[in-house]
Amino acid sequence: MQKEKEIEVVKLMIDVYCRGKHKHKGELCEECEELWQYAKQRREKCPFGDEKTFCNNCKIHCYKPSMREKISKVMRYSGPRMMFYHPIIAFRHVAETMKYKRINKKKEKEQSKNVEEKN
Repeated sequence: MQKEKEIEVVKLMIDVYCRGKHKHKGELCEECEELWQYAKQRREKCPFGDEKTFCNNCKIHCYKPSMREKISKVMRYSGPRMMFYHPIIAFRHVAETMKYKRINKKKEKEQSKNVEEKN
């Protein structure tokens, strides 16, 4: 997913969370704004660039533990609700996740096959 699109999706998810949990509409509360700025900064500095997958599928975790816990709460809350607020984005996320898992499974099979051939 391209960097700009992913940043926008995270913003939308934080908006859904802030609206539901903190009752803010239109603007983010201070806590959510801080999380949004942090998430945007981390995404901008991601070493994988546009080849990056979703953070939960990533090999490295670049969020500090406290922020990782906060963004996980946001994702758990917003994820199921995205279907109501932004159904196309939610569907795209599911499709991307399935694609990534399929690719990883294929790579794992190839690696195990290569290991067996060497032995």
